[in-house]
Amino acid sequence: MEQLIPMPGTKETALLRGDYPSIEYLEAGNIASWLQERQDQLLVRARDERNGMNLAKFITLATALTGAVCYATSPLAPIDAVVAGVGYLWSIVQDLNDTHQFAPIPFICGDFFSFLSAMGDSAARVEYNAYSNELADLMLHLEPMEKYEFAMLKQCSHVVCEYLNAVEPGKRFYATVGCSIGLFNLKAISLPLNSYPVIWRK
Repeated sequence: MEQLIPMPGTKETALLRGDYPSIEYLEAGNIASWLQERQDQLLVRARDERNGMNLAKFITLATALTGAVCYATSPLAPIDAVVAGVGYLWSIVQDLNDTHQFAPIPFICGDFFSFLSAMGDSAARVEYNAYSNELADLMLHLEPMEKYEFAMLKQCSHVVCEYLNAVEPGKRFYATVGCSIGLFNLKAISLPLNSYPVIWRK
């Protein structure tokens, strides 16, 4: 007879279900693959957030420039340029708030001033390219707790997997969320999240 696995069904869990991979899959004992799926999910979410932010900057910047150039042919062009300019500035501020990096040029990753300084010096350019990291840049577009969760899954997935194997079915999801919240609250990762390029390049 197949053993019934108790499933978490509280109101709090119901709100989280849509934000995680299948909880039933985790509680059934597929821990390693579920953690990998969660890691991939966060990676896709970060990529979508970054693409959306770059697209917003590109569209508003292009619209503002078009309105500024075409002001003589249409009386509404200056209004469009002002509205698009405000949207462009808002997207830059939003991006700065999320990543703590000033990046006004769409699809240019990393800090703008570091990018400019690297372009004028070959040695600085080599150093800039050596320390630039796609994964670290993507992480900056996640929510604060998700950043620490992704770092935990990337570096300590085997430890988390062993821990969850020891947890009885029906409580593994709570334990997983508890690990993420505890890590975020305790600031267990002492280094800045964008200082891991050497580790994540492996």
